[in-house]
Amino acid sequence: MSITHYTKEILDILDLHLTFSEDCFRKEKIAGEMSFVFYGKLTYQAQSCFHCGVEDPQHFVKWGFKTVRYLLNDVSEYKTYLKIKKQRFRCKICGKTFIAASSVADRYCSIARRVKLSIDEKLMEPFSMATIARMKHVSPTTVLRELRRFEKSQRPSKDSLPEVLCFDEFQSVNRVAGAMSFIMMDGQSHQLLDIVANRQLPHLQRYFARYDSQARKHVQFVVSDFYSPYASLVKTFFPNAQLVIDRFHISQHIGRAFQNQRTQVMKRFASKTGPHKHLKKFWKLLQKNAWELDYEQHHWRPSFRAHLTEQDIVDRLLAYSSELRQGYRVYQAFLSAIHGKNQQKFDQLLAEDYAFLPKAFQTVIQTFKVYHQEIAWAFTVPYSNGPLEGLNNHIKVLKRVAYGFRNFQNFRERIFLYRGKYFQSVSPEVSLKHKRKSS
Repeated sequence: MSITHYTKEILDILDLHLTFSEDCFRKEKIAGEMSFVFYGKLTYQAQSCFHCGVEDPQHFVKWGFKTVRYLLNDVSEYKTYLKIKKQRFRCKICGKTFIAASSVADRYCSIARRVKLSIDEKLMEPFSMATIARMKHVSPTTVLRELRRFEKSQRPSKDSLPEVLCFDEFQSVNRVAGAMSFIMMDGQSHQLLDIVANRQLPHLQRYFARYDSQARKHVQFVVSDFYSPYASLVKTFFPNAQLVIDRFHISQHIGRAFQNQRTQVMKRFASKTGPHKHLKKFWKLLQKNAWELDYEQHHWRPSFRAHLTEQDIVDRLLAYSSELRQGYRVYQAFLSAIHGKNQQKFDQLLAEDYAFLPKAFQTVIQTFKVYHQEIAWAFTVPYSNGPLEGLNNHIKVLKRVAYGFRNFQNFRERIFLYRGKYFQSVSPEVSLKHKRKSS
């Protein structure tokens, strides 16, 4: 193998006309930093003029060389450059000169295409754009320019919608009204469909009005939380769709009511007393599903000065207040009905009288009665907002790592790139091969 072949393999270059000599590598100091520099030569017979477009090689004269420097991906953690001595040509027809084109980089650009591809891959990871710029030795503006190349490809088609839609919102940039943005996902394939800057009803109405009426009629189910504008939105724009309240939000609603009751009971005790400390420290055990509590393994609990199981701790916490014990029983009864998708038991719980419970409980139960039909669908269909909630968690990580975003469009494009790693469609053949290998 020749030096040219080995050098191209190291630098990941495929240009057939680029050659390297034996002394092509040097270690130089560029911009105050020691860097690897590779020297190459690019020459061939031009087939057409870049300016006038003439396609007769007889009209082109070789007109010396011009050295061009390109930034490459790092080699052995060193900043790496490629200096190419490019052939110049002169066109006899138009009298203008042009230089040989290379596949290493785009014309008029000193950053190699491989570097740009590497930037695109980094944008799919939870890195800030400033961090990516430092890693690839480019400016943040270059990273931003690469990000905005994907803007057109992220515009969804307004001619089709899936049968199942998942609606949710997440905390967006401060410049958005209410700082909350709307996010929509396919409930079957779990593909992110679109992100709208504002989740308020007038903005969503204008957004969905752009979709074709037949596409909106194709939607059969819309899964969402208890955000009231979604109900009116579904009724207006999706005539054949049924609104389904996500089971997670049903559990979350009743869980927050019990959490408020626990806080009220805790504040009745002095801050330095045992009951106050215990109710504050072991609150997660009270929120946990009762059937998942450990009742076998005993561990030393310094605050109780005894070896106790999780079930023992819960029993001692509930002994501090009869009201808390009643609220806990109601809370666990609803959790059991939701977890088991037992609509009959859920309806029986709604029919009971809860005048003895705090106002927070009564408000939640009244909300359940208002959305009774939508909750009933949650016990029937297999769809949920679980994948969308998982994506929201990744969005929070991305936002925290990037120290926030000021521009919503940049934030939206990063989410579309970032979610591609977690929600990629896999063909049945690929999935079957993966299962065979794992088995």
